[in-house]
Amino acid sequence: MGKIKQGILGGFSGKVGPVIGSSWKGKAVMKAIALSYNDRNSVAQQEQRAKFALVGKFLKRVNGFIALGFAKKAVGITAPNAAMAANLESAVTGDFPNYSLAMNKVLVSDGKIDLPYNPGATVDSGTLTFTWADNTGRGAALADDQVMVLVSNPPVEQSVYTSALAARSTRTADLVCPPAWSGNQVH
Repeated sequence: MGKIKQGILGGFSGKVGPVIGSSWKGKAVMKAIALSYNDRNSVAQQEQRAKFALVGKFLKRVNGFIALGFAKKAVGITAPNAAMAANLESAVTGDFPNYSLAMNKVLVSDGKIDLPYNPGATVDSGTLTFTWADNTGRGAALADDQVMVLVSNPPVEQSVYTSALAARSTRTADLVCPPAWSGNQVH
């Protein structure tokens, strides 16, 4: 049974006949109940599902990071959905069923703030040291912009990240990686 919360012209929640009412991100929405469902599982569907699963598995590990990184791009959709769309388009390589992520093309943030100049990274005893040139004043870059860093280790399907490691003006920051990652190539 559906419940009308705001009178006859307002949204409702629950089932009324073949319609389900609910709210999503503050908007009243209605969905029709499918009369039947026929999953033909075509090759095209299998290809898309494989890509979706691959990207989704990676994004799930870095959900907190992309919630910030895609916050401004997520207009009318969630940040994970915006990240999924961007990465399905840019980061999946290979042929079905052997898809992989091109880590150099994976997007974990998308916005208008200028990236720091001359980024670099070195490793010493499990600590990654990131360096960059301070480009405060260029475009929308501010001295107190917080540097977001994400490091992914695909073979072990793990990632570490921080959303407030240092300010842009500090030009350096350290991130400690798990000891088990020693000897692995990270991205």
